[in-house]
Amino acid sequence: MDLPPLFDAVDGQTALSGPARACSAPAKRRRPAPSLTDCCRTCRLRKVKCSGNPGEGPCSNCARLDLTCGFTAAEDDDDVAISRTTPSYSHTEAGTLRKRAQRACSQCHSHKTKCSGNLPRCKRCESGGLACEYTPAKRRFTNVRFRNPSAKSEPGNTAKASTNPEPNQVKSARRGDAVASPAPGAGSGGSSPFALIANESNLGSEEMLVRRDILLRHVDAYMGYMYWLPCQGYLHPETTYREIQEGALDPTVAAAVCGITSVFVSPSDAGGEFGTKCSAHVEMYLFRNGDKFSDNLLLLFALSITFNLIRGEFAKVWQSFGVASRLMLGLRINWDVGPRDDQSFAQQESLRRVAWHLFHLDRMLAGGYEEYISCRADVMRIALPCAEAAFRENRPVNAERLYDKPGNHPSTINLHAYQLRLIDLRHRIQVTTKRLCAVGPATQSQLGASKIMADINGLQNELTRFHMSLPPEILLSDQTVAKYMASTERCGYVFLHTHLAISHIDLYRFSLPGQRDKVPAEVLRRLPPEFIARSQKQAVAHAMCLGRFCDAIQTEVDQMRDTGRLELAGDYSTFQMSTHCVRVLLVALQHELYRDITDVTTAPLWRSVEVDEAHIRFLVDAVQRVTRPWCCILKVAQQAYDHNIALIEGFNKTRKVADQRAVETMFAGKPDSAHPCSPGPDAILESIAATGSPDEHAGRALSQRPSNPSTPWIAAPPDPGTALHQHQHQQRQQQPPGIPLFLAQARNRRASGALPPTADATSPLPDAQLAPAQLAPAQQHMYAGDGYADDLASRPYGQGCYAHPLGDY
Repeated sequence: MDLPPLFDAVDGQTALSGPARACSAPAKRRRPAPSLTDCCRTCRLRKVKCSGNPGEGPCSNCARLDLTCGFTAAEDDDDVAISRTTPSYSHTEAGTLRKRAQRACSQCHSHKTKCSGNLPRCKRCESGGLACEYTPAKRRFTNVRFRNPSAKSEPGNTAKASTNPEPNQVKSARRGDAVASPAPGAGSGGSSPFALIANESNLGSEEMLVRRDILLRHVDAYMGYMYWLPCQGYLHPETTYREIQEGALDPTVAAAVCGITSVFVSPSDAGGEFGTKCSAHVEMYLFRNGDKFSDNLLLLFALSITFNLIRGEFAKVWQSFGVASRLMLGLRINWDVGPRDDQSFAQQESLRRVAWHLFHLDRMLAGGYEEYISCRADVMRIALPCAEAAFRENRPVNAERLYDKPGNHPSTINLHAYQLRLIDLRHRIQVTTKRLCAVGPATQSQLGASKIMADINGLQNELTRFHMSLPPEILLSDQTVAKYMASTERCGYVFLHTHLAISHIDLYRFSLPGQRDKVPAEVLRRLPPEFIARSQKQAVAHAMCLGRFCDAIQTEVDQMRDTGRLELAGDYSTFQMSTHCVRVLLVALQHELYRDITDVTTAPLWRSVEVDEAHIRFLVDAVQRVTRPWCCILKVAQQAYDHNIALIEGFNKTRKVADQRAVETMFAGKPDSAHPCSPGPDAILESIAATGSPDEHAGRALSQRPSNPSTPWIAAPPDPGTALHQHQHQQRQQQPPGIPLFLAQARNRRASGALPPTADATSPLPDAQLAPAQLAPAQQHMYAGDGYADDLASRPYGQGCYAHPLGDY
């Protein structure tokens, strides 16, 4: 009997007839469907053998794993009661927690090692600094319905969902301005993005988990690396984490936080690209809502300015700050207008911290020039940041004001408040020293030595009083170093003590030879040599203290176990101070200013060590050790590190430190032109550094000084800077002030967007291709290291404010 044809060619297609299908059963054998009457749906989804229906209660598998069993919910619809979920990196298709990663990255797969499956990089690649890439999964899972009220009322939802585009396509169509992040399947450098900022209704379960994981990683990085920097703690931790878990965090705020911390979470080009996309999203939001007055816009401005500050976008920082400061004044955040019914204490405290953050940025951008100040201290009529416990517990307290005497409100302020007082004090120190170095010929004869020394001693007394106001648990010691380096307040503690030392260096750096800002020789001749010699010892002693502090904090970090996160000693402003410290230590080596250092200094040399040339070189290396880990994160940190290397190598060859000031002079006029045979400022300072007394020519000039020139180191001072203010008032009216470092960088920023060079004007650039063919004088001035700008790298990176705080040990 002939069998009917099996294949019937119709338009090139294979067709099966009814009889043929029956006869072809042996060729297409299929396993008969098993009976599922005794198998619960949970075991079926888990692909395990079910023990069967016990009659009442769950099966043995579901009972052992505490899962929902279909036998216990027989009265409900089986499909709705227990539904399949989209598999994720943390849960299986049955909804149970995974014991292994859903898929391994390429590195772990090729080495046949266990992969943690973390995003954006697994733990093995994170610790080894490897490129972590996840290949897209070949298996495609369909979206299935979840348990929700609309599932029963709309039975056609499942059919509609199958015809809809995939979630990524929906999000890209509905959220054209969404922030893109590397896809979880493509690794840190993948090209297929998924929307980080999107409506929850458009996200699959896996993408929701991935988005939450990414946000948590970046918020954790913000709390660890940024929160304790000056007034960066305006995000309420508990509220932020709760909103992330609930999916209620403002998408623009989330993008701003991710942009700031992307360099810490993924210190690579991929992390930088992701941060740039986040920042673009925030800036577009601010641009579109420029016609509104709201507290949320002020918060976004603060976050956006921080991002641009870290990335070296100083033109954006300068302009955005102008808008933000006017918005703060318009919202009257700088005034305590009483409690508001629509805001809790924590919300009001958060806004106050944003206002103080702008206060800090203002002094950073001003660079020691009072003429550029926008947020004056007299208009900040609000309390300092309150105690952290009160802020987190939403418990109202009355905190101290900026100029309150310490102790009026004990235990009501935190580390942020002490940092702000340092910032204000350091700004006033920089204003005083800059005006001293900018004295013109017309006013030099009116400026007496006693008045200059009174101003310097008065600021030293303020530093001493500030140091005495610090709580015992913050004071510098080996115990507090070990305590804070193991806590989340690490960066705030390091910031405080780093800038305490730098503030002293700023105060006394005018007495060191080879500095960019030079006091006119005519003024130096009036100052007693013992005062200049003491000032030199002060600057060197505090540089030594900073070097020992760097050694202590880096040693603590080196001893830490692998914590799974990027461990850095200090904060991202620490390397900005390195150029200050290294230069002063090398000047001390050149002139042997480290000898008998403990007799005339107020620095807390808390470690008794024999001071010799080997110890000074050890301290220089300790400063470089703290800077080195930042080189792979921020380009400007690499520039600072390379600049210090060039400075050290030049000193080793010549035993001289290159003069920061090139050929041109900073102050108006040429004070020494009237006396061609007189020694210049550096000659006088080098003579005092070498012998403790001026040379013969300078000695004759010094012998004509007033009979009662000096005051004790710790004497009752007049108001700081009053003498200089009076004698230079007429001069300031006749000529504009100097150009701060950040303004000079913003004005001279090349169109290419590359960071400007950070070397001295007399030394080779660390990166020659970054140097323009012709640098404007203002740009040369800022990179040659002026009194506030000689943290070459510190400036390009955004030092200003983070270096502005003042300190006293």
